[in-house]
Formats: sequence, C-alpha cells, structure tokens
Amino acid sequence: MTEEGHGEEIVEKQGTEQQEPEGSVVTEVQDLAEETTAPVAERKAEPAPGSCRYELIFVVDAGLLKEDLDRLAEKLQNFIEAHSGAVQNLRVSDARRLAYPIKKRTHGIYGVINFWLPPEHIKELERLISLDDRILRHLVLLTGE
Repeated sequence: MTEEGHGEEIVEKQGTEQQEPEGSVVTEVQDLAEETTAPVAERKAEPAPGSCRYELIFVVDAGLLKEDLDRLAEKLQNFIEAHSGAVQNLRVSDARRLAYPIKKRTHGIYGVINFWLPPEHIKELERLISLDDRILRHLVLLTGE
C-alpha cells in the first residue's frame, strides 16, 4: 500500500467521530469542564511581588456532584486570591479510571490549577486541601519563580 492510500485511510477514520448520547456522564463532565474554566478569565488579577508560579493537580471522586466541584474550585480560587495570589487558569478533565484505587475509588476527575502565590502561603494551601474530604489526592508543584 502506498503512503497516499494510507493517509486517506487515516483521514477517513478521523472524520468519523462518535457522538455521546445527551445526558451521558462523559457529556456532563465535558460541560462541567467548560463551565468551570470560564470564570477564571474574568477573575484574573496581578500577582503580588515576590509570588511564585505553581501548579496544583488534584483528583476528586468521579461521583462528585457538579455543584460540589464548582464550590471546591471557588474555594481554592478564593483562598489563592485572598492571600495575594492570582489564578492563571483552571482545567477539569473527564472522569477517568484511576491506575489504582484511591480511598476505595476506582474513577476520578482530575483538576489542574495554574496560579501565582507568595511562597509563605503554600503550606496553608496544602493544609486546606488535605482537610477537604472531597479531594482524594493532590500535588503542588513549583513551575517558575
């Protein structure tokens, strides 16, 4: 088979997209991701001098209600902004199967928040996250100074 014929097969496969039925879990999670990321652009503020850039990655139970996930995201954004920080963006993924069970959960939703915050407030943020039962796991990474 020539490369041209092979390329045509790829185009044909890419052109056939599967549509999820309305109201399915995947569709609802995709809608949630779009709605969760929208308010961040409106809230963007300048970080305080001396702030560092961080990335927070967290996993919540896939069965968490949309309203609860919105409240959790709002709580984290409010904490960051109240401590002279600024949220750059917030992304929420689809529900995914976890590589191994975490707190007896096999599926989770991943969230990623890129933000600026003075370094002295990171321990307080991690304490806030660790006390929240909705978050199964989290990781805060320093991505830039």
